[in-house]
Amino acid sequence: MRKTLITIIVLGALAFTTLPRSDNVAGLRAAAAQTGAPYRPGYNLLINPGHEHPGIYFAGRGEINVAWGWVPFWEEPPEGVDPRDPYFRTPEFRPVFQHEYPYRVHSGGGSNRWFNFFALNKKAGIMQYVINLPIGAPIRFTSWLQLWSSNLSEQAEIPPKSIQDGNLKVRVCIDQDGGPRDMTDPNLVCSNWAQPYDRWEQIAVDGVAMNSVVNVLIWSSAEFPVEHNDVHADDSCFEILPARGAKGICLGQGFIETGPGVVPPPENVASIKAPATDQAQAKPKPALTPVKAPTGAQPALAVNAPSSLNIRAEPNQKAKIIGNAKRGVVLPVLGKSKDGNWFQVRQQNKRGWVLARLTLPNAAARAMPTITLGTDEESVRSDGKQ
Repeated sequence: MRKTLITIIVLGALAFTTLPRSDNVAGLRAAAAQTGAPYRPGYNLLINPGHEHPGIYFAGRGEINVAWGWVPFWEEPPEGVDPRDPYFRTPEFRPVFQHEYPYRVHSGGGSNRWFNFFALNKKAGIMQYVINLPIGAPIRFTSWLQLWSSNLSEQAEIPPKSIQDGNLKVRVCIDQDGGPRDMTDPNLVCSNWAQPYDRWEQIAVDGVAMNSVVNVLIWSSAEFPVEHNDVHADDSCFEILPARGAKGICLGQGFIETGPGVVPPPENVASIKAPATDQAQAKPKPALTPVKAPTGAQPALAVNAPSSLNIRAEPNQKAKIIGNAKRGVVLPVLGKSKDGNWFQVRQQNKRGWVLARLTLPNAAARAMPTITLGTDEESVRSDGKQ
């Protein structure tokens, strides 16, 4: 067989099917237990890098079927926007079979595909978490991608061409600190937008492992809601590089087999070179102490920042800092911001806001209602602490 399907990897991939929505994946990073020594260069660390079948139906939705090991995402319409708005349409995710559309598969038996019909979604794609990385190590993510964007599907030519296109484009990204997914995260590094219409092109991006877990994404966007805005992804690869800018095993290659689930640990993690800073060559940082979401029925979160997390007076990064909490500290949650990017917490009788992506909330915290800024300001003043 072309691939060795390791039971433990398959079970881990199938566990993703319990997620009810595309963007409800913050818990994946917490669920990925960091066991053993970090992996080393020379391996493709992705699960199902060939985007092969079987497909996984998410939340029982037949229109969202992604090759196992990958997780779909898309942009939900803002509050107050009609969910039928064609500019915020949930894409269909349907893997492609080689025997049906050989020109839509780079190699092997299939590829991942997502598309909109007379609609678009500007922040759609698929992603995957990669674990057990040496912090500070240079990393690279690549994928072979093909686009078909057309307002004219009835074409005699096979494969059909991109005619009257919707300005569809695609890029690959690495969330260097592991997420949860946030397309505005300053630690998200991406390739330039590319437009490989009717052809396969390998797109790549380099980054640095800022955590022992990172999130890799294939992100598509379009400008016009034409009849077909289709993205095809195949033969992806993620690796730890022996040095920044090194050739590695991914670039210029097609399918590269996934390393076994028990990739041998590095003989000497310190030998892996981290990217140089403007001052001097950076040294790999020690592994972070594992953090788990709080247990119990009370809404709470655990700080998952590398060292400490600022607590701010308002839910924005320019607001006054009124406190901080070290990594692993548990704080009670009082609510969340309208956009879901911030949690309001209590620390020593003070109320303040923390960035959600740097925390691990429990289920009760995630279910807390939103707090409008006016309501929050009143509650803060009533404490006499603002």
